[in-house]
Amino acid sequence: MNKNWATRKYFQMHWKSKLLIFSVVFMLFLSFHLKAQTFEAGAFVGGAYYLGDFNPGNHFVESDLAYGGVLKYNFNKRLSLGLSATQANISSDATDFNSEHFTTYPNLSTQIKELAITGDFNFFPYAIGDKNNIWTPYIFGGAAYFLSDNINSVSIPFGIGIKVSPIDKIGLNLFWGARKTFTDDLDNVTSIGYVDYNYDWYIFYGLNITFAFRLKKDTGCRNLNNGRYY
Repeated sequence: MNKNWATRKYFQMHWKSKLLIFSVVFMLFLSFHLKAQTFEAGAFVGGAYYLGDFNPGNHFVESDLAYGGVLKYNFNKRLSLGLSATQANISSDATDFNSEHFTTYPNLSTQIKELAITGDFNFFPYAIGDKNNIWTPYIFGGAAYFLSDNINSVSIPFGIGIKVSPIDKIGLNLFWGARKTFTDDLDNVTSIGYVDYNYDWYIFYGLNITFAFRLKKDTGCRNLNNGRYY
């Protein structure tokens, strides 16, 4: 490892950390200047997998259990801001996909712990408990910081999903979310002499189960169609 390479890596991590901090501060600033309809809190359970040197493009294979918690702040029926903490183990066997690496470093197994802040955009109006707007497809994106056995870094989460509110105060979110990292060291391949042309990815998918609540009494106008406030 030469000095110029180390210096370049340092400045890359420095500006990426600043970008994550700026994104978090901006979203929190925005949340204090918009009136929220509801909060949601709940749990996530699903799967996680990895794309990189050991698995260049096979989605959903070798998935491991992923779980965590989520807190969401709904501005209105279209927009929301979420904070999530997720933990998973990702693994891959190089002998299944890439014979170039298996004789030297046959597999990947690392634990991922992630803290992410993301914004949702609902394609249809949606609110938990609203009988007139009980489901919607949605997209999301944001910023995240993750810890792993090989490296700690930032990532950009983005994905798609479907939201459904089957009963009052309960919401179900089925989603798939990719994490674009800025490192090729998640699988530790570069440390053994291999150089990949692309960065590593990790992906979470599964189901969020959330419960809606209000922090203070609503003084808004009542919707006479279903007896709820909006």
